[in-house]
Amino acid sequence: MLKQLQTFKTVFETRNFSQAAAQLFISQPTVSIQIKQLETELDTILFTRNGRQEISPTASGNLLYRQAQKLLETWSATKTAIQATGTLTKITARIGASHTTASLVVPTLLQALAPLSAQFDFEVTLANSAEILTQMSQHQLDFGLVEKPLVTDQLNRLAFGQDKLVHAGNFSSPLWLLREPNSGVRHYTNAFLKAQNIQPAQTMIIHSNQLIADLLAQGIGQSIISQRVLAANVPLRPLSQNYQRQFYLLTPAAIRPQLKPAQSVITTCLQQWS
Repeated sequence: MLKQLQTFKTVFETRNFSQAAAQLFISQPTVSIQIKQLETELDTILFTRNGRQEISPTASGNLLYRQAQKLLETWSATKTAIQATGTLTKITARIGASHTTASLVVPTLLQALAPLSAQFDFEVTLANSAEILTQMSQHQLDFGLVEKPLVTDQLNRLAFGQDKLVHAGNFSSPLWLLREPNSGVRHYTNAFLKAQNIQPAQTMIIHSNQLIADLLAQGIGQSIISQRVLAANVPLRPLSQNYQRQFYLLTPAAIRPQLKPAQSVITTCLQQWS
C-alpha cells in the first residue's frame, strides 16, 4: 500500500503518468496498475482523464493526497527512528540554490552546516528560480534558495539579505549576455530592456552568472548582473531601487521532522547573512 501511495502522490504532483513513471524508475503500465489498484481498494475514481496526456484529480484524489502526505511522512520518520536504534543512518538534506545564491550565499551556509555532517548528507543542486520552485513542489528538494519573489500555497517563504543588480560590461557592444528564461536575473533584465526601449541586436543565453561575469571581465558584451559577482575592472552603471532584490528561503509547509535541526541552522545562518 505504501508503494501505491507513493506512486499516487507522484502522479498527483506531476499530473502525468509518464513523468511519474520516469521519476519513480518504473514503467508507465506499472503506474497505471497501481493507481487502478488504489481506486479498486477505495472504491472511487482518483483521476479524470482529459485526453491522452492530461489528467486532473477528483475530489477523492485531492482528499487522498492530503492524507497520503501525512502517512508517508509519518512512515519516513518511523523508519528513520527505528534505523537509528541500530547503526546511525545519515539523513539526506537536499538544497536547491539559484546560480546567484550559489555564488554568494551557499559557501557561508555550508560552513555553518558543517558541524551537522555526522547527522546529515547535504546535497546542493544548482537551477534557476522557477526550476527550484517546481522541484520543491514535487518534493525533490527540501530547501530552496532563490532571488525571485515566487508564491505558492505548498511552501513557506523566508526573506533574507538583499542583492543589488547593475548594468555592467562594454556599453558600446551590441551583444547582450542573458540568463535563461525563468531565472531571477532574466526577470529583471527583461524589465530593464523594456523600460529603456532596448532591443538587443545580438544576444547570447548563458546558464551561469559566473560565466557571464567572466566574459564581462574580458570586455565581452554587456548584461544586468549582481554587483557582488563582478570583477573590480568591469565598468558598471547603478540602477534604481527597483533592481534591488530580496533573497528567499523556501521550505515545505510541512517539513520532515528529521530535518528540523538542519532547518534551524539554515534559518539562523541566513538571517545573519548580508
